[in-house]
Amino acid sequence: MRAFYGCVIFLIACTGCARQPSLPEKSTFNVTSVLNDSVWYGTGKVLRIKEPDQKIEDVRAFNLLVFTDIDYPAMGSGPNPNTSNGCLDPECTRTQSLVIYNIPLKKGRTAISKLDKRRKLKHEYACLSYIGNSGGLYNRYIYRGLKPGWVRITKFDKASGIVEGRFAITFSQDTEHSLLPLRNSMPTAARFTNGLFRVKITDVILK
Repeated sequence: MRAFYGCVIFLIACTGCARQPSLPEKSTFNVTSVLNDSVWYGTGKVLRIKEPDQKIEDVRAFNLLVFTDIDYPAMGSGPNPNTSNGCLDPECTRTQSLVIYNIPLKKGRTAISKLDKRRKLKHEYACLSYIGNSGGLYNRYIYRGLKPGWVRITKFDKASGIVEGRFAITFSQDTEHSLLPLRNSMPTAARFTNGLFRVKITDVILK
């Protein structure tokens, strides 16, 4: 009887894994989400950073960087030149960046707060930044433990180097940085839900 229940639990677990959402094959963008109830999208990079004396197969984490040119509240007259292609074009005018550091390169779900406890800077697990025309920081959101706060790797194809995953993160406005022009003009929280990504790994070898 115990063996029967064990099999049932195993099958349920496998079914749950098989039903993980993923980006449509023909998705225009390799990262999509919902940010504070609005559709959000951008162009992501997965950076696997290798020390000179490391073997690439020994690097077991990556950083996810996403840029977009979506307008944001209180940005005034907007960027110049004005683009709206989700930064598919490298010449886009970046308005927002999302970074998640040190994601384990294996299938499974990880709490944002546990991504990298060795970092010296507080809350440097992940952040959302709003960027001005000249590249300056206009506002910044950091992770302070609010829910949801996780990232999940659903698939890693070693042959193609493509990583697929999901994320859901609620960021709090950075109140420790005193030089943010839009800190008092924007919501106090930035909540990402239904985050999906499918991005090919880029290896970065440190010199």
